[in-house]
Amino acid sequence: MIPGRVNSLGFTPEVPGEYPGQCAEFCGVSHANMRKRVIVEPPEAFERWVAAQRAPAAEPADLGAEGRSAFARHACVGCHTIRGVSEGKLAPDLTHFGSRPRFAAGMYPVPPENVAAWIENPPALKPGVKMPALPLTKREIQALAAYLVTLK
Repeated sequence: MIPGRVNSLGFTPEVPGEYPGQCAEFCGVSHANMRKRVIVEPPEAFERWVAAQRAPAAEPADLGAEGRSAFARHACVGCHTIRGVSEGKLAPDLTHFGSRPRFAAGMYPVPPENVAAWIENPPALKPGVKMPALPLTKREIQALAAYLVTLK
């Protein structure tokens, strides 16, 4: 919101667990929808998670394979990274999208029907979002959603 201003947040965990949070700065149209989670776990569990995040995306099958192809053909690749598929830097890295419990700043759970609704019209689900609605067919939307939820 304020050019040149950097905000930071500190958190000193003492007990393993999941700690929900909410954005406390005015940062745009969907400010009230900007959620966050801090997950605190033992170092060995964190190292396993880091190793999994560094791994390449899984190879999809069936409708997911069709979705991977649609992802690679459309504007998705210009903004989003999926390691081994695209190197977009403007939007979230989707390499392990399916391993997340929620998306859209924590607003929605990840089942394919929610992901498909997001792909079809992101601004309808989160006003002010920078991701545009792309001219995709229903089949491409379903295939993309199937692909993204397989990325674990």
